[in-house]
Amino acid sequence: MTATAVLDPEVLQRLGTDVQNGDFAVSFARRYCSMLEARVQRIVGALLEGDLDAAMDAVLSLKVSSTTVGTCELAQLARAVEQQVRCCDIAAARQHAADLASAAGRAELALSDYLVTYAASRSN
Repeated sequence: MTATAVLDPEVLQRLGTDVQNGDFAVSFARRYCSMLEARVQRIVGALLEGDLDAAMDAVLSLKVSSTTVGTCELAQLARAVEQQVRCCDIAAARQHAADLASAAGRAELALSDYLVTYAASRSN
């Protein structure tokens, strides 16, 4: 089994190319980072309360945004939580959700490094 990459920078590059605006991709990544902690807390809170509808809404938001920005590990974890919520297995969903905060921290660090590198390349 291979480890999932924390960040695939090509995803952000492709987003910038697709919308013909690299600055948009950077702005999206920054906004993603600013919302990440709240998204994770929303999932964990909903699961602790046993609110499967709120958990599903929150985990889908995290999954889609993580996929869009290229934070692969976090997107994979969100998919695992989503699958458990769909199966109404709150215990398993909580177990997977317990890993979200540390994965989010790694994603933020990787995105921060990417954004610094991007800014440096633009100033040259």
